[in-house]
Order: sequence, then C-alpha cells, then structure tokens
Amino acid sequence: MSTNQPIEVEFPVMRYDITMPLLEGRVPIDGVTLKPVKSSSMINKEDPKLMAGDFGLMDLNIGYFLPAIEAGWEIIGLPVFSKRKPAYQLIFCHAESGIHAPKDLAGKRIGSRTYRTALTVWARGLLKQRHGVDFAKVQWVLQAKEVFPVHDRSAKIEYVDESKNMSQRLIAGELDAIITDISDAKLFENLENHPKVKRLFADYVAEDQKLYRETGIYTPVHMIVMSRKLDRERPELAAKFYAAFEKAKAIAYDDSMSDRGGFSVVYLRERMKEQLATWGDPWKYGITANQSTIDTFIKYNVDQGMIRKSRSTNDIFAAGTLDT
Repeated sequence: MSTNQPIEVEFPVMRYDITMPLLEGRVPIDGVTLKPVKSSSMINKEDPKLMAGDFGLMDLNIGYFLPAIEAGWEIIGLPVFSKRKPAYQLIFCHAESGIHAPKDLAGKRIGSRTYRTALTVWARGLLKQRHGVDFAKVQWVLQAKEVFPVHDRSAKIEYVDESKNMSQRLIAGELDAIITDISDAKLFENLENHPKVKRLFADYVAEDQKLYRETGIYTPVHMIVMSRKLDRERPELAAKFYAAFEKAKAIAYDDSMSDRGGFSVVYLRERMKEQLATWGDPWKYGITANQSTIDTFIKYNVDQGMIRKSRSTNDIFAAGTLDT
C-alpha cells in the first residue's frame, strides 16, 4: 500500500473537550481523512472487526485492552488516555453493613456491573495495595458475563439478572457495597442522599489527590487504540495520530483558558487555573509521563487474573509512539 495515498480512517465520536478539535476539523492530519463513527467503548461480546483489525481508531475502556491483546485480537495502543475518572468516589456501602474502613470489605458481598471494567480493576488494585483489602474473601455479584476468561481461581463470582441495577440492590440490602462506574446524575443523587447508603471514603477528593501526589496516578479508564493491521500497513500513522491528539488537547486547554471553552461552568478559566495548580496536567499523554500508571495497571491485571502474564510497553503500544 502506498504511503503517499490519502487514507480514510474510522474515528470514534467522543464527547471529550480534549478530543473535540479533531472531530471539528481543527487539527488536520497529513494524508489522513477521519471518518467519524459511533462505537461502544466496552467489549461485551466477541467483535469480528476488532478481532481481525478491520477498523481504524477506537476509544476503548482499558479494562478490555490487555485481555484482548492476550487473546490475539488485532489491536494496538496509542498512549492517549482519553478519559480518566477517580476511583475512590465510586465506592458506596450500605450504612448497616458494618463497613467502616476499607479492610471491612473482606467477607462482604460487593456488586459491580462487570468484573473487568477499568474502574473496577483500578479500585480492586488500589484497595488491595494501599489499604490491605483481602479480596479472596469477597463475594462478587455481577450482571454482565465476561468475554475474556478470569484466571484468578480465588475470585468468587455470582451472576444476577438485570431486573434491578446495582444501586437498587445495595439500597435493598442485597449487597454490602458496590464498586461500579456511574455516569448518571439521578443515580449519583440517589446514592449520595439515600439514608441507607454511604461512601467508603467520605473525603474521596483528598484520597484521590493523595494517590496522585504519592504515585502520579490519576486513574485512566479509556484510551485510544488502533488496528494492529493498519499499524503494520502504515507504520507512520501512529506517530501522526499521537501528535494530532496532543495538538487537540492543547487547543482545548487554550479554549478554556481563553474563556471560550463552551462549558456551562461559572468562572471556567479560574477553575481551569485551579486544576492546573493542583494537578498539573492530569490528562497527560505519552509513555514516559505515564510509565508508572501503565506498569501499575499491567500489574493489577496480572494479580487479578485478567491476563496470564505481564506485558511490556513494546508489546502493547504502537512502535511509532514508543519514544513519547
């Protein structure tokens, strides 16, 4: 395939301010035309396109990234972490469960929609490593079956139907705690205000900032992956894509600092300055800036039986991005 021929590449429709300049055409990529497509970030079933590498770029929940590579799916990573969410804010407990500290989770029934979504993998790893939680004594209650196998024989997993969501089961006392990603305002409001529910970490913001200060980790949950087949055919593209994502983020930051970000946030520029003063750039890209985060996530995947063996950055990231 000629490297001089313009190529059309599928590009995921994402509602992130830091990637929007690409969808808006404000960041041209030499020799590339982006084709916006709607796609899920989750892998809930075998996907022939991902398995064969018949796609362009994808915004993927990283809980599925390493298992898919281990299974031989034709995907490769770009060190562009498109979405990050703090893990500690998404751990809720029943007020009468006897959970007063993280170690009290041992022996309890913990609910989550899926076992390997990124948020859940991060939370398990952090709670075990930093707070001494013994997950071998936890009964997991899940709804979505796994596409990839769980190799940890000590994991106790029970599946339930979807007649009730996990927050409803928690409030009803069927669960002692839930660790699950939440992207719903009404669900947040219900959990935060219900008298039978409390957070494991009342000051989760302080806990997240402590984690960031001590480790440099602000937990990524999505990243950009590309077709490994496309990377073999056009190895120059990965570096071009990476540079384009960096430029898009810079434009988005400038929009916010110039008070034209388009968000319904009072004093957006001032809030952005406060964030930069506290976190630096929490959405930093590249392997060097994220090495400890990448290494930790790989370790958690091995420890939790998500994958059988560890992987190096050379195995999982496109060669054109290894010097980032």
